[in-house]
Formats: sequence, C-alpha cells, structure tokens
Amino acid sequence: MVRELLAATALDLLLPEPPEHWHPVCWMGRAIAAAERLALSPRCHRRRQRLAGAALALGLPAATWWLARALLARLPRPVAAATATALVASTVSGHALGETAASVARGLEHDLDVARRRVARMVGRDTEELEEEEIIRAAIESVAENCNDGVVAPLFYAGIGGAPLALAYRAVNTLDSMIGYRRERYRDFGWAAARLDDAAGYLPARLTAVLAAAAAPLVGGSPAAALAAWRREARAHASPNAGVCEAAFAGALGVRLGGENRYHGRVVRGAVMGGRFAGPTRRDIGRATELMHAVTVAAAMVISLFPARKGRKAR
Repeated sequence: MVRELLAATALDLLLPEPPEHWHPVCWMGRAIAAAERLALSPRCHRRRQRLAGAALALGLPAATWWLARALLARLPRPVAAATATALVASTVSGHALGETAASVARGLEHDLDVARRRVARMVGRDTEELEEEEIIRAAIESVAENCNDGVVAPLFYAGIGGAPLALAYRAVNTLDSMIGYRRERYRDFGWAAARLDDAAGYLPARLTAVLAAAAAPLVGGSPAAALAAWRREARAHASPNAGVCEAAFAGALGVRLGGENRYHGRVVRGAVMGGRFAGPTRRDIGRATELMHAVTVAAAMVISLFPARKGRKAR
C-alpha cells in the first residue's frame, strides 16, 4: 500500500477533485441525506431517531468498507492497485481545501461580500456580517481543522487498512459534517455520528499537530510556540480534535484564532487559540495553506512507513 499511499497524495496535490457523479464522498452524502429524510420525519419518535442515527453511523462506514474491499478483491492486481490509489486520492481533500482558501483571499482583495460567500463553503458559522479579520480567521480555522479531517486522517487510515478503511473513515467524517451538530434537529439523530468521529479522529489529530509544529519553520513559525499553544489552549476547545489542530496551527503561524462566532443567529463564545499573538492578516491564509501542504507531504511519508515496517517484521 506504500506506493498507492504516496501516489494518492501526489494526485490530490496536483489534480482537482473529480466530478460529483464520480466522487465517493458525494455518494455518501446522498445516502446520508436520504436516511435523514426518513429518520427525521414527523412520525419518527426521538428514541427511534437516536437508534436510527446509531445504525446509520455504524452501518454506512461498514458497508463502505465492505463494498470497497469486495471491489478491489475482484480486480486484477495492477488494476486493483490503480483503483486503490484513485479511491484513496478521493478521500483526501487538501487540493480543494487550499483552492477554496485561496479563493477567499482573492475575494478579500475585491469585495467583502464575495469573500463572505466563499468562506461560507468552508465553515458552518453565519458569515453574512463577518468583517475582514473574522473572514480570515474562519478560513484559517477551517484549513487547520480540515488538515486533519480531510488530509491526515484519511491517509492515516489508508496506511493502516488501505483504501477500504480510508473510505470508511470518510463515511464517518461525512456523517459528522452533515448530522453531527448540537442543534435540536440533530441532537438525537446525529449523536452517534459525532461521537464516532471524535474517536476516529483522535490519533490523526495529534499526528497533525505534531507535524504542524515540525513544519512551522517552513512558514516562519516556531515549533515551540506550536507545541506550547497545543498544550496550553487545546483543551478549552469544544472539540477534542479540532482544538488540537487549531491550537497547533495558531502557534505555528503566530496568530490568534478562535473566540466569538455566530451560529444560526446565536452568539457562541469559543476558546481562543494562540491568545498571546495578534489577529491574522490576509497573508496568513496563504501561510496556513502552505503549512497544510507541508503537513500533507510529511504525513504521507510518515504513514507510509507503517506497512513497510510491518512487512519487514513478517519477512
């Protein structure tokens, strides 16, 4: 799986996302949306919603893993290897994340409303009234969090279990991104998806933070500042994984992240990451993207050692 892992990383860095009708994550999204319509119908009791959500949170990743494994097992070896590479690449979204962040930075040069609409693709908070620094902060926070969710974690699971496990992880993460909210609508139906995503992302998030600290000098930052921010501030974040990544990125970039956001008209005061630093500037969006790409390459190299080491022991 080493060659497939490295090739998949290169494909993601160099090529845009495949069309939606060919993208496995889009297929997952359609399946989740269909299940949501059924489970959240007025006739479905709250207890049944929780059971339905748990069944979906466990069933979709399991079915995704089984289908991918069955497909690869039926293909000739060279075709299976190429297919596995393409499937792993489809789970990694570093290229799309970097392009979206860059589009936000370009929007800031012309019109705040354009930048607000573009950053709305990256975050779940209300963006209609964000000022420039808040837009910049939202973009950087999304890059930091999704560096784990959309890059390191899929590669981590590909290194452990190949394309089937990488796809199963993306099913877990897609479930969380669609129904894992604390709003009343998803409180019961999305509970299991949110908890499973927290568990699945726990180790990859810490690897993301370590690699962000190690790569900090590449963007003019300090590994010590990244590690200090992680140790000092991550636990105050509402998410056990996003807080680790955002704190490490804040320290590595030397910027302040977090704070007050508005969700569906309600103000939420979140933890502050990198509280010793000043707020970010437009230039820091590019620095965050560069850091994310550096972490991507480092993660692929580190994770590719997992199966190689296992193979040497077996021989």
